[in-house]
Amino acid sequence: MDATDAMLHLDAVARSIPEPVLPPNALNSQISGILRATRPFLDTDRDWILQNIEVLEDQLSVYDAFLDRIDQVRSEMQRRRDVVQRSMATHSSALAPIRRLPTEIFRAVFREVQLSLRWNPPGSSFSLTERTALYFSQVPWELSHVCGAWRDIILSYPQLWSSILLDFGTCRPAEELRDIGDSENEDAAIEAFPVILEESYRWRSMELNLSLPLLEQLKAARGKMPFLESLTMEISYERYDPPSIEELPEDVRRVFIDAPCLQRVILPHTRGPSDFMFPLHITHLATFMGNLSNIEAYQSLVECHLAIKEGPGPDFYPPHPIYLPNVRRLLISSPDLFPWLRLPSLDDLTISNGPNFESDMNAVVLMVNEFVYRSRCTLTRLAIHNYVSHDPLFINDCLLLMDSLVSLEIELFWNMKDIFDALASIGFLPNLQHLFLQIRSPQLSSLDLLTAMISSRSQYLRSIRISCDSSDDVERVNEHLAPLRPPGLPMVVLLERRHKYEMIRCFGKFGST
Repeated sequence: MDATDAMLHLDAVARSIPEPVLPPNALNSQISGILRATRPFLDTDRDWILQNIEVLEDQLSVYDAFLDRIDQVRSEMQRRRDVVQRSMATHSSALAPIRRLPTEIFRAVFREVQLSLRWNPPGSSFSLTERTALYFSQVPWELSHVCGAWRDIILSYPQLWSSILLDFGTCRPAEELRDIGDSENEDAAIEAFPVILEESYRWRSMELNLSLPLLEQLKAARGKMPFLESLTMEISYERYDPPSIEELPEDVRRVFIDAPCLQRVILPHTRGPSDFMFPLHITHLATFMGNLSNIEAYQSLVECHLAIKEGPGPDFYPPHPIYLPNVRRLLISSPDLFPWLRLPSLDDLTISNGPNFESDMNAVVLMVNEFVYRSRCTLTRLAIHNYVSHDPLFINDCLLLMDSLVSLEIELFWNMKDIFDALASIGFLPNLQHLFLQIRSPQLSSLDLLTAMISSRSQYLRSIRISCDSSDDVERVNEHLAPLRPPGLPMVVLLERRHKYEMIRCFGKFGST
């Protein structure tokens, strides 16, 4: 590329551009006088003004022609530069440090991205303007389109394909499908699902939200899921589904009963029957009351998440108490569930912020105390994200009796004085070592009480965590506690949004193994 000659020609072109020819200064001064009204406009002025305008317009057309040609040249020059830029980027990419990373690092990064998207999914795949029959967007699928090297890494790493999320759009009922026959509008999900079921022998984790037509097809996978370990099962009942459905067909309910490795089952709330049967050896269960008719049958459970929907319908009350001898960790959406539970091995209890149907605090306190007494359990960890935590009755009549607690996590909205005064006493929860406080909108008086409590209790604690839902509150708490921080005691103040601990966020996120 000889740029010297081209630059010389450009310089010559720049020098050859004609200079503007302007009217003489004498005429310009006359124009100025006319505009400023320092001299009158004479009849003879019109002719010479029009003559000057014509000369100037001719020059403008010449300059416009030059500019148009320069724009064409610049556009062509930019195009050629872009070609060179792309070629250079391609060559530079071959030397990029990321291409020298070991395959193991790529695999670890891809796996972390996949897991993060699983627990923090993006917004809904379906828009109101475009109906999608089958939406398949998962980390391995998308990353495999980046380059051949990434595709080889992804295809050679089976763990990335052990958990795949398939979103099906709304399916029409079978009668409607028969009516339309083989037309171009036939639901693609109905056609695709049998192909997916053929791969059931490879599944380890399933997250299903199926309509009744697809649920019927699921029967083909029974006995063909030897590696399935985790299942999330939700049924989408549509407006055309028969309103009289009281229970699912027996063969549909038993689809998963022969899965030998199934351990974790999550059953979100549905407005219709969902009474599936699972292997008796499952160890983790998250379900809304009414989804399963016989929870007590699963005696191998070690962790349970039990929730009730808004408004106690006929499925809320179990027919008899639920006795689960091996459950060590329990998450419930409301204290109203306590009267039906018998959990002698329980040591980790979380009370979430679900609906409370019992408004009498005396009754709530009685339910909690009777649950602990009937179960004869020894709690070592208690987390409360429920308004019951603010009542003095709960603090004095429930917490006071839980001497075995080693870890306490409590969410505070108002009336913090009672709990801070109680915690300041060494005789209150004498074995407490780990304290996690979630303080919402702390006032100065509350911070003074917090400081006094920590000052009194700090020598007996091994860790303190305080979370607020605004950065201003975090800064305020940190400033207030700055002079107090005891040496050797981890004390962290962090920003955490309240919704992180809502039942809908915690449901199905098991903590035990």
